Amino acid sequence: MMEAVGNIFLVLHFVGLAALFGGFLVQMASSSKQITNGMLHGALLSLIAGIAMVGIRYPLHEQDPNAFPLFDNGKISVKLLIVLVILILGYTSKKKAKTSGQGDTTAWATVGLLTLTNIIIAVFW
Repeated sequence: MMEAVGNIFLVLHFVGLAALFGGFLVQMASSSKQITNGMLHGALLSLIAGIAMVGIRYPLHEQDPNAFPLFDNGKISVKLLIVLVILILGYTSKKKAKTSGQGDTTAWATVGLLTLTNIIIAVFW
C-alpha cells in the first residue's frame, strides 16, 4: 500500500516537472517569453510531491531496507534548493510582470536552466 502511494507521488512529481519544463519549451518559439502560471504550478507540484516521496521513503525503508534504500540527503537538499529558487524567481517575476506589463526573459531563461539542472542532477547523481 505504501509503495503504491510512493509511486503516485512519483507520477505527480513527473507531472509537475512536465508542466514546468514543458511550459519553458513551448515558449522558446514565442517572441515574448515569460514565466506562466502553469510553470509555477508545475514547480509547486514537483516540490510537494518530492517532499512527500522523501517522507514516505523512511517507513518503506524500515519495512525492507534492500528494496527501498534511503535517498541521498545531499542530492535531495540541492534539488530542494533549486526548486525553491525557481519558485521565488518565478513568483517575483510574475509580480513584476503585473506591474510592468511584460515578461522577464532573463527570469524565464534562468528558470528553464535551473529546471534542466534539476533534471540532470536527478538522473546522474
